[in-house]
Amino acid sequence: MNRAPSRAEGEGEDVVKRVMTKLSLAVMAVAGVLVSAPAATAGDMVKAKVPFAFVVNGVELPPGDYVLSRDTNQPDLIEISTAAGQRRALALTQAAASDADVSAEPKLEFERVGDQVFLTQITMGQGVSREIRTPAPAEDLREKQ
Repeated sequence: MNRAPSRAEGEGEDVVKRVMTKLSLAVMAVAGVLVSAPAATAGDMVKAKVPFAFVVNGVELPPGDYVLSRDTNQPDLIEISTAAGQRRALALTQAAASDADVSAEPKLEFERVGDQVFLTQITMGQGVSREIRTPAPAEDLREKQ
């Protein structure tokens, strides 16, 4: 006898799917993103190897080696360039809510929304963590999940 899944079972599956998506993205970010900050410019620049395509400010960037730098005159502005120096994207950021707990290790944080991965936060070193707001189209995708 086959029975239709109850609403609670369907909601439970959605919750599990969302948790698994976030978990897989976290594992991918931790395992695949190699980040370093040169001692001379710690806090102003991060080098990262990103093994997957990602979106910043509406621009999709391919997997590769990137340099994320912050202008000391405009610390809210982050420039994302290739390791060869070709500018790929600019992002307006804000201080991350968790700035007090920022580790000394540079890192990038991503969020998967639908089939796209968005760069959401950049930690450049002790006390320097910047958050990138997810654009409205990504919010629409998130609501559809």
